[in-house]
Amino acid sequence: MSMNEGIAVVTKVVSTGVRRAPEPATVLTREDLDAGPVSLDEIEPGLWLGNASAAADVGTLERHTIRSILSVDSVPLPVHITDHPNLRVRHIQAADVPREDLIRHFEDSNRFIADSLAEGRHVLVHCYFGVSRSATIMIAYIMQKYRLGYEAAFQRVKAKRRFVMPNPGFVNQLKLYGRMAYRIDRTNERYKLFRLRLAGDNVRKAKRLPTECMDVVKPDPGVTQESPEPYVYRCRKCRRVVASRSNLLLHKPKSATVAQSPAKVGREPEATLEEEEGEEEEQEGTGGDGAESGSRPHGADGENVADGTMATGSSAVDGGGVHELGEKVRRCSISSEHSNRSSEKDTPMCNKIFFIEPLAWMTDIYRNTQGRLYCPKCTVKLGSFNWVMATKCPCGAEIFPAFYLVPSKTEYSTVVQNVQVTV
Repeated sequence: MSMNEGIAVVTKVVSTGVRRAPEPATVLTREDLDAGPVSLDEIEPGLWLGNASAAADVGTLERHTIRSILSVDSVPLPVHITDHPNLRVRHIQAADVPREDLIRHFEDSNRFIADSLAEGRHVLVHCYFGVSRSATIMIAYIMQKYRLGYEAAFQRVKAKRRFVMPNPGFVNQLKLYGRMAYRIDRTNERYKLFRLRLAGDNVRKAKRLPTECMDVVKPDPGVTQESPEPYVYRCRKCRRVVASRSNLLLHKPKSATVAQSPAKVGREPEATLEEEEGEEEEQEGTGGDGAESGSRPHGADGENVADGTMATGSSAVDGGGVHELGEKVRRCSISSEHSNRSSEKDTPMCNKIFFIEPLAWMTDIYRNTQGRLYCPKCTVKLGSFNWVMATKCPCGAEIFPAFYLVPSKTEYSTVVQNVQVTV
């Protein structure tokens, strides 16, 4: 084959030997791709699951009276489908990779399917082969409609289309969707961790926090609020509020090991958005495993992280009935918080380091992949952060990404102090 013959696949060659600029028709579109023979199966009356070939074939759509198409693919359908006067087409741009964030589309896709069926319009949900991405959207719809867990919904869809197989990342997202009662609960700790890990992956690629991931950075709890949280963490030096209790990301302790300093683990996490199956079934609102240790752990720069007030457990409190009563109230409230935020009510949480969500006062996290966290008022060092590598808690847990405060630099307070601007 000559060079010109090879080029003719994507460009137009004229007799003069001068190559013209690519015309619009030579741009990669769905017409240039072949998803194989038409393949689609009816999962429920009027609801179909299939491949891109089925979605692009007008005859197939007319034969099954399909009038709505939900396309879950990296490339839109051909223009003769998207501009068809009798078709309603919704496109979700997504790649078939475990780190793709499909869960954020579940509520909209469920609504699109339900509304179309309510109007008497048959619906086709498709991706390229009709195996992973579109199957995930279909399973999410079945889960929400019948209030089923992932496995039951998966088997129901598989009974109608035998080769559905969501990738492991999508499976975890579907299980998380079930745990959140078939809605996006942004206060759910596992969902927070999912979004943080997704943001960490993007930071690793872009070397800074992309705009689409800015939602993981929560408001500064130290500025004026109409309804401030009563339980906060303050800088031990200047008493500036630096975190609220709802900002804590709790994790389970590992089996007893020798205490270690919080430090970067010398490798990147192998499965950023995927979790081990056992942990997936066992934990509800935790970001990793960890364990209580017998010795006194130290922070990254030598701070004794066992000093000062801990997130759980006892701490050194001055004598006196008032202080003792306050301590009892504090322990009771935090213990209740731990019970509500864990699937296993009596499982104690690690109290060696305060891992928290990224907050607006952490100005360095927007343009750096790792660094230290300084009090925005007195500039004393409070902790560290790392977007791209796992950080090891003194209990042995590996947290990714990690934003942590050292207990010896902060104190827990039950007094509402964040009703005034403290920046």
